Amino acid sequence: MFDLPADVKESAWLIEEASLLWTEVTLDAVAEMDDLSLTALRHLLAADRHGPLKLSALACQLGLSASATGRMVDRLVTLDLLKRSPATHSRREVRIEVTCRGHEILEQLRSVRRQRIGEALNKLPAADRHTLTRLLQQLTAAAEPPCE
Repeated sequence: MFDLPADVKESAWLIEEASLLWTEVTLDAVAEMDDLSLTALRHLLAADRHGPLKLSALACQLGLSASATGRMVDRLVTLDLLKRSPATHSRREVRIEVTCRGHEILEQLRSVRRQRIGEALNKLPAADRHTLTRLLQQLTAAAEPPCE
């Protein structure tokens, strides 16, 4: 971060501060869910956002080893939050995807977050909401990890 221009550093700090609020909203919602660790939630969210996908691709998305990812996937399969199924193009390849129960849990979490975000957005003028949405989409795309 030291080689970034001062205005970029300032923007990064302000965005990081805002993201902490939304992280707290997420953590509060997760705290209400029994039996789901943050690590498990991270795997479930990645599988939902990028799946169905191979174990190695999920590990890449998470920045973890395939063995660590596989152990957590095993736990989430046991909890009926993820499932493994053969890929359509290769019976040897296994795809990981979120189960119906996993989607229900994620929807509970997202519902709490959307409500809080909606309440905050409702306080902004419409033009600012549209600008913010467009810019956040661009920032999200720029931050995507380069996994294959």
